[in-house]
Amino acid sequence: MREDPSTETSGNEVCFRLADPDARYRRVRLDADLGTTDSPRDLTRTDGVWELCIPRPPLGRVEYRFEVTTTLLDPANPHTAPGGFGDRSVLELPGYATPGWLAAEPIASRLADVSFTDTPVGDIDGTLWVPERLDPDEPAPLLIAHDGPDYAAMGHLTDFIGSRIDAGVLAPLRVLLLGSPDRMSWYAANDDYADALVLHVLDAARDQWPTTVMVAAGVSLGALAALHAQWRHPGAFDGLFLQSGSFFTPGTDAQESWFARFGDITSFVAEIAGATAEPGSVMLPVVTLTCGATEENVVNNRLMAAHLSRLGWDVRYAETDDLHNYVSWRDALEPHLTRLVTAAVGHKVAGGHDAT
Repeated sequence: MREDPSTETSGNEVCFRLADPDARYRRVRLDADLGTTDSPRDLTRTDGVWELCIPRPPLGRVEYRFEVTTTLLDPANPHTAPGGFGDRSVLELPGYATPGWLAAEPIASRLADVSFTDTPVGDIDGTLWVPERLDPDEPAPLLIAHDGPDYAAMGHLTDFIGSRIDAGVLAPLRVLLLGSPDRMSWYAANDDYADALVLHVLDAARDQWPTTVMVAAGVSLGALAALHAQWRHPGAFDGLFLQSGSFFTPGTDAQESWFARFGDITSFVAEIAGATAEPGSVMLPVVTLTCGATEENVVNNRLMAAHLSRLGWDVRYAETDDLHNYVSWRDALEPHLTRLVTAAVGHKVAGGHDAT
């Protein structure tokens, strides 16, 4: 949480703040008479603090309160699912089935904390997951996951990969689970983060672990960041696994315009939308995008899949019957991540295809 979450006047703005380090509140609104009817009233939660900054009103003083809503699990329903804002009660509708691989016994694995220092965004910490059956000197694919700790804990990413290795569907591979202490900045089409990921993390990873294929995986802003890094550094990855990517455009995502880096994201997406395929010698990655068929990001994901396909990228796109949450992303791992990793390995072995 930020050190000083208090409400204050800053220059020509008034910033209302409410500390909420434990994510107790689902929504916070400002209750105040500001002498105007068009001021925004919803606060946004970042780094454990709800905040709303507005132009300073022409008043000598402001009386205000916060309207907060809390969340309550259904006391009669023992089924819950984890999420970024805490657990939710779950009602499984007829026809839904949890993935069979969840019942598999975890395979023996090793975990090692790693840190990549002095990057353009500061230190990037992570955890390396390696199946015990993979010799430390054996070349293998490396999957780099944004929001790695949450992807593993709530999305069961390493459990899934371990089950596929144990079933003989995937050859042993390493997974680098990257942390994201400032994900709202790092992952939002940030050139410094793209440089840090490719020029520092990837280079150091190749030096530390014998790697055959590089695959990036991410959800939401993490998916955007993976694509952005590949776009800024062509050839960085052999495969991209992008789930519910935040590929915002002004026309499809006006509801996200409050986000401080909304303009950076929309500019980057417009850059891809306006690009033309030109001859080149850079190997294009294979790409899989998944998205909930009725979530807010679905239209921008459809558009991004179409843009990349038009540019000659090898793209597969799939929609699920869930929304923007880790269970949805977990349930889409099979068959889509399995196919993506297999395709990336085959693509590299075959020599890939150049941008045309």
